[in-house]
Amino acid sequence: MRISVAIAGKGGTGKTTLAALLVRALQEMEIRPVLAVDADPNSNLADALGLEEGKPLAEIRERGSSPEGSPASGAGRARAVEDELQRAVVEADGFDLLTMGRPEGPRCYCYVNTLLRKSLDDLSKNYAAVILDNEAGMEHLSRRTTNDVDFLIAVTDPTLPALRAARRILALSKELPIRIGRRAVVANRVGPRGVGQQIDGELEKLDALRLGDVPQDDEVQRAGALGHDVFSLPQQTPALVAVRKTIETLLAAGPDDC
Repeated sequence: MRISVAIAGKGGTGKTTLAALLVRALQEMEIRPVLAVDADPNSNLADALGLEEGKPLAEIRERGSSPEGSPASGAGRARAVEDELQRAVVEADGFDLLTMGRPEGPRCYCYVNTLLRKSLDDLSKNYAAVILDNEAGMEHLSRRTTNDVDFLIAVTDPTLPALRAARRILALSKELPIRIGRRAVVANRVGPRGVGQQIDGELEKLDALRLGDVPQDDEVQRAGALGHDVFSLPQQTPALVAVRKTIETLLAAGPDDC
C-alpha cells in the first residue's frame, strides 16, 4: 500500500521532528523507500534526518522561469526540469530527501510550477511513502508539491493557540484545489497528565481522525538540543513508539477520498 502524508500546524508544535520520526518509523516497518519533502523555507528536515541538504527546488523554479535560464521549447524545458529534479534528490538508506526552498519571487511561475508538479507526481510514484513537512500556516498547501495526499495531519500541542491553528488548517484545507483523502489531528509533546480536559474536548469536536497522542520525550528533546538526528534515538523511546502506532492507525484507516 502506498501512503502520502502532509504535515501542517502552528510553528513550534514539532512538525519537523514528527515528520522525521515518521520517516524513520516507516523505514523500520519496511514501508520503503520513503520520499521526505521539506516544504518549509526555513529548512530543518535534512538536519533531523542526518543528511546534507540538496539543491532546493526553488533554484530550479527560478532558473526555469527566466528566459535566459530555460530551454526555448516546451518539451526541452520539461526535460530540463525533470533532470534537475532528479539531481536534487538526496539519497539515503531506505529514504530520499527533496528540499523545496524559499517561496516564489515576483516572476510568473505558472508554467514552471506545472512542470515541477508533474515531475514530482511522477517521481512520487516510485516511493512506498511520501512525507511532506510543511511550513507553519496554510499557504504552503496552495503551492502543493503533489496533486493529492492521502492524509493531512494537523499537529497541535496541549495549548489552545496551537489547537485553534490546527482547527483553521483543517477548515481551510477544504477550500484548496487539492485532493486530501482524510484529515487527521495529532497532539504532540503531551505530558504525563495528558492534554487536559478542555483540550481533549476540543480535539473530539474536530472533523478529523484523531490519532494517538505523541508524548513529551526527553530523548527527543535532548537530541534536538545537541543537533542529533532521529536515527540516534533509542528504539523504544516513547515518541518513536507512538509514531509507529500512528502509522499503523493511518494504514488501518486508509484515505476515505472525501
